[in-house]
Formats: sequence, C-alpha cells, structure tokens
Amino acid sequence: MQKKLLTLAVAGALAAPAVAFAQVTVYGTIDGGLRNQSKVIVGAGEESVLDMTEGLRTTNRWGLKGSEDLGGGLMANFTLEGTYSQESGDSLDGFDRKALVGLSKGGNSVDLGRDYTVNFKANGIMDPMSFSYTGITTTAGATFTAGTRSNDLITAGFRFGSSGIRVDYALGEEANPALASGDRVGIGADFAFGPVTVAGAFSVQETAVNTDTTTTNLGAAYAMGPFTFRGGVNMAEVDGGNEHMQWMAGVQFAFSPTLNGRLGYYNWTVDNTAGTEIATRKTLIVALDYYLSKRTTAYVAFDRHDLSGAATGLSATSQAGVGAAINGRSLNDGATGISAGLAHSF
Repeated sequence: MQKKLLTLAVAGALAAPAVAFAQVTVYGTIDGGLRNQSKVIVGAGEESVLDMTEGLRTTNRWGLKGSEDLGGGLMANFTLEGTYSQESGDSLDGFDRKALVGLSKGGNSVDLGRDYTVNFKANGIMDPMSFSYTGITTTAGATFTAGTRSNDLITAGFRFGSSGIRVDYALGEEANPALASGDRVGIGADFAFGPVTVAGAFSVQETAVNTDTTTTNLGAAYAMGPFTFRGGVNMAEVDGGNEHMQWMAGVQFAFSPTLNGRLGYYNWTVDNTAGTEIATRKTLIVALDYYLSKRTTAYVAFDRHDLSGAATGLSATSQAGVGAAINGRSLNDGATGISAGLAHSF
C-alpha cells in the first residue's frame, strides 16, 4: 500500500507543470580604513586629522537583485540597493542607490525607477580611477552636474557586441508641485574598436522654471598591454548661471595579477555668467590595490587638492553650488591625504 501511494505521488509530481522561481541574490560591499588629511579647517586654524573612514575606495552598499525567466528569452528583473555606514552600522535613506523593475531580452532592456544617469555611465569609462576612490576624487557627487542618479527614471538600453546605446527620461511632474524635480532627458553611447573604447553622453534637465542645465561628457579608454589609459571632459551649462568644466586623465597599470596601480588627475573649474573663473579644484591621486582574493582588496592612496576661489575652504555644505567636502571634511588650498583600508565584496 505504501509503495502504491509513493508511486502515485511521484507520478503526480512528474505530471505537474514546471514552475519557474525568481532567483534572488543578496550582494554588497564593505570598505573601511584610516585616513590622515592635512589642512582640515577647525575653528580659525588648520590641523591634520587622523580618523577612521568608510567607503573611500568603494561605497558601502548592500542590495537585492533578482530575475525570472518569462520564456522566449524574456526576463523580468529587479534591483534594490541602499547605502549603510560601516562605522555605525546604520542604514542610510533606505534603497537610495537603486530601486528598479524592468524587462530584458538579450542585450536590450527597459527599466523603471531610480537608476544611474546616462552621463554617469559614460563617465565611468573615461574616469582614470574607474569610479573607485569616489570618496576622494571629484568624478561623482556634487561636482558632477548631470547627477549620479535620477528618480522617476525610464531607461532603455541596447547592446550590440561590445558597444551600446542608452537613453533615459526622468519624469519631473508630480501630483505635488513642491516635489517636482524637472524633466530630464539624456542619451549616451559607448563603442569599442579593438583596444579603444570611446564614450559620450548628453542630457538636458529642467532645473527651474524656464531654466535648463545641459551636460556633455566625452572621453575614451585605451588598453595597451598592462596599461590602460583613460581620459575625458565633462561640460555643463546652466541657463543664466554658472558654467562647469572638468577634464581628467590618468593611467592604470597591472604590476601583476594581484597588484594594480592607479594615477589620476582631475581639473575642475567654474565660470560665472560674466565668464570670470570663480572656482578651481585640481586633484591628484595615486593608489595601489592589492587583491588578497577575488572579493577582498587592500589599498593605499595618496591625494592632493589645490583649490582657489569659491572652492577654497569647502564645507560639508557646498558653497555657491561649486563643490562639497572630501570625506565630510573642509579643505584649504594644498590639502593632502594618505589613506589605507580594506574593501570586501559579497
């Protein structure tokens, strides 16, 4: 009798329709270390400060991502990604980095929600540090006028071989006008030709009534043996406002499979409506990454910042819309920093 029941159960299971379950992955990074920085403004004087840091090389983040096979190569996808503090353990602003749902098939995709802008994506190809050490450099954040991410974003991506085109549109309209952030539309592309990859992006965002900000990114990367050279320019103009320009150049060198060196230089300037330069910030960074494993990296970095005009004495709150503090500190002209830490991905 028991054998008959077992046979019926197995037969029923085999006859049941197959059920496809979504695959969900938990992932993230944790980065902590020490940093000594000179010329920190304390009261009316200047001091060097040594303290524990987080997210200098890799932003501390955690997230959930998953997909479901809908058949015929069509996939349903989602990503939820947030930021947290390694020093305190606090989770910051929920899923402030990404909150996406979308569909994909092959190299084509459509996503809805909070995501990276096309300008940010293009900038990653030309950035000498490849979007690492963003806690030190001016590549992303307040000085990146196109914005790192946008809310209410509709993004379509099309990949063909090693190249691709990406367009996005952010809905600025809200039921509550006080929440409106302005429409934003952008297009970006990257094309690979052997060892050379070129990238560019252009976007227009309504930042106020009858006021637009246009941002353009152009750059390239060139791989030559153990060297990878990267460089480019970011340009932004606000109707009736300041003009921003940042150019960058640098090189990465693979000393061995486990040791990688990086050198980057960033020159960022702001002109007012009269064409007068009101702020400059020049950043030099040299870094070494030692890969203890595929997931764990020990690093050390040296950086120097030369500031003038409104960029001098940057505070935690940006002055005149021209920048923000590095690692939450204020700076004077000629400030230097030495950092060392450990980054792990999971």
